[in-house]
Amino acid sequence: MTPQFEAYIGLGKRLMLEKGINWDFMLDDQGKATDGIGWPLSLMAGDVPPPAFYLRDLSVDPKALEIYAEKFGRSGELKAKCRPLSVAWQDLIKAAVAEQLLFKRNTAPHAAQQVARPLRVLATCTTAAPWALTMDDFRSAMTVASEIQRSGQLSDRIVGLARTLFDTHHLLQAGPIYGLLAQKRLITGPSRIARHTWSEAQLRDDLSDRKRAERLPEKRAFWELVRIITTEKPQTFVDALRFVALQTMIVSGLRISEVALLPADCLRERDYFDRNGSPAAHAGGISKALLLRHFAEKQHDENSDSRLLIERLQPVPTMFESILRQALERVSVMTAPLRHTLRLQCETGRILPWYGLDDLVPFRELYPHLTGNPFFLDIEQTPYFERYRSAFDPAVFDEIHADQLAAPTSTRLNMALYIFGNRLKALVSSGKTTLRFRRSDGSPIPVDTRMSWPQVYLHVGELEAHLRVHTPTKLSDTSAFPIEYGTLQPWEFMFLHPKRSVAEERNTGICDVSRCMGVNRPDAMLIQLALGDHPSTPNLFGKYGETAEDRALTLASHSLRHLQNTELFRLGVADTIISKRYNRKSVAQSYEYDHRSLAEDLDLIEIPEDIEFRLGEKSATVARLIASDKIRGPIVDSFRRIQTSEGDVAAFEYLKIEADGFHATPYGYCMSSFTVDPCPNHLE
Repeated sequence: MTPQFEAYIGLGKRLMLEKGINWDFMLDDQGKATDGIGWPLSLMAGDVPPPAFYLRDLSVDPKALEIYAEKFGRSGELKAKCRPLSVAWQDLIKAAVAEQLLFKRNTAPHAAQQVARPLRVLATCTTAAPWALTMDDFRSAMTVASEIQRSGQLSDRIVGLARTLFDTHHLLQAGPIYGLLAQKRLITGPSRIARHTWSEAQLRDDLSDRKRAERLPEKRAFWELVRIITTEKPQTFVDALRFVALQTMIVSGLRISEVALLPADCLRERDYFDRNGSPAAHAGGISKALLLRHFAEKQHDENSDSRLLIERLQPVPTMFESILRQALERVSVMTAPLRHTLRLQCETGRILPWYGLDDLVPFRELYPHLTGNPFFLDIEQTPYFERYRSAFDPAVFDEIHADQLAAPTSTRLNMALYIFGNRLKALVSSGKTTLRFRRSDGSPIPVDTRMSWPQVYLHVGELEAHLRVHTPTKLSDTSAFPIEYGTLQPWEFMFLHPKRSVAEERNTGICDVSRCMGVNRPDAMLIQLALGDHPSTPNLFGKYGETAEDRALTLASHSLRHLQNTELFRLGVADTIISKRYNRKSVAQSYEYDHRSLAEDLDLIEIPEDIEFRLGEKSATVARLIASDKIRGPIVDSFRRIQTSEGDVAAFEYLKIEADGFHATPYGYCMSSFTVDPCPNHLE
């Protein structure tokens, strides 16, 4: 063990000691935490779950081991498929995670996915101690990682750790190793490769071809998405939220997580006045503007707390004000019952805050709270479905509840209630829960008797204890978010939705948002599942597409941001305004999102109308290229020399004669005429 490695492990232990967390949590013989928790990374980082991340698996990576054994002929390794990593590797993973969370103050997902996971793969693909790694060990791990994750991200993270962990802290006996790996990182940037070496897919055949067009949404997918969210009727409550979220993304250009975390009071109005105190409109300005309040990503510096939500305001273009206001106000009304429920739960610490802890409540009345299914009686449901889905008015659920309470006592119970009750009875019979079925006077009903469910009551305190133990994933998200000036409570978000609303999402019914006990805090997956290709969840294209081709479409959410950025550039909006709109720290960042074609670039370059008329189309295009400094060559040098010595008129006359052979080629743009002066470079 090297002194540097020992010092790095000591740093990790010291950080965990200051945090009051046990370094040596117990592992079983397979390398997994015996308590099923290990280190709760989300709690350590102060992140707000869900999702929750843990460091509880310090075993070899089974998938990496299988590929490693197959590729490098180590079949004997498979006999010990589930085994703990060596103590040295365990300590390195722990120290790296501790440094990321408690020293660098990164997030739990970063520590778990970009540090702990690649280190486990690296440890699996070698028998050497961490300080004794060689270049061959890294290359073996990179090969295995490329097989596990075809995109190359896992392999790229291993290479990154060679630089940021092993080389930075001088952990290896062999010395710095990153520069010897010769691995091309997954970092995009301006190409320095000659055009004649580009692949056919990289070449632009026309002036109208856009730069890096793969980052823009595919045309058919974009317009089909617009058709769906503006003309189709959403089939479910969650789809209605997704429609509005996607409308907001298209209008604002915000990132997917920024839209998902919009606060309920996200609309702000600002009044503008002139220096005399009169409305600015009287002086030709704008008197009132609508602003979209949101929490912007990528606003932290090296010394700030990455957990904080940073509030920003984005002006809404006048042409979109009414669309955005109506859509978001409609969602606010739809989610108001969920907001009320979640606020009650947070303020009382209860799961069922509508009742007292000692109340006895009929089982059938509790059924909608527990499942979200509003129907506990076997009645005709279709008319209610149609009325609710027409506007997603939560008042329909009060009517459903009242109609069932007024129904004849002989009305049969819903079959779904019987199934739910019998499953609960099985848990009670097996002794896995302390919950008991009771009569109206509170006396327990023997579990071996036949249940008459209309006469069954539950003790609310017992039921809440049962829910905390047996259905933790259905409980509401009640953790508050830290923001710059305090905390943001979970009920203050806009796109709240029911947790695991099986009645609606799987059984094509409706979910009672007025009584459902599980309220989900929104995250990016709410929108991502609407656009991506998920094996078990159909996206909006699959559910609402008109043709088979439409139903097979997908769309990257971030491409909508690229599209709006490009359109703003195309329309001549200043780069400073674009950068401010997207909360960017420099103008250079906006140009990474600029995908204008050369023709669109040239349209913004003005040439005097009389000169453009005399030059003709081709020579005028060359003049714009020269003005934008996008073309080089002897003709350009001569043009600039004449312009300096004899003036613009003589220079443009020269250009009219010499550059009339301008044409586009797959390798760029050429001003030579093939009939008079053949091109010497790419003639073949």
